Amino acid sequence: MNVSKIGYSKLKLGWGTLTTIAALVIAFPSFAQNVTSLERNFRPDPKHLTGNGGGNVSIASIAGIADNCRGFANAEPNHTITLSETFQVLDLLVYTTNINDDPTMLIKGPNGIVICADDESGGRNPQSSRRLSNGTYQSWPKGTYQVWVGSKNINQSFSYTLSLSEISQK
Repeated sequence: MNVSKIGYSKLKLGWGTLTTIAALVIAFPSFAQNVTSLERNFRPDPKHLTGNGGGNVSIASIAGIADNCRGFANAEPNHTITLSETFQVLDLLVYTTNINDDPTMLIKGPNGIVICADDESGGRNPQSSRRLSNGTYQSWPKGTYQVWVGSKNINQSFSYTLSLSEISQK
């Protein structure tokens, strides 16, 4: 038995496998999805999640509503966040270091919750805290939330940070 032939054959299979995995990661970036669970009074607060935003799918089509849903993202969510209990206040803020990036955000949660956020609150960073116009907050029910981070421009990719906090940010 020739040991060097066996080693070469494994190496050849290894490179082919690595090439296939690399191609899948490029074609299906959802493999890089960030999954996290939160309990009330989590530390550190704020919790920072990072990722790459943008894509070629209309956020309005993912949301199933057109109201204030702007931008383009990947078909799969960037983050899945599970809340182990109801949060009275939870603030989600997306920011980038490049002033030319123009992120948008979609959040889909339990009980039919759909939130589209843009920079309509001033500044250039989408934010959602479920704050009502009278200054009170709607709670965030226990359950799983999917978060998409999009760009105003189709196929524009950028790095971002998603900041999660139990107090209002900005």
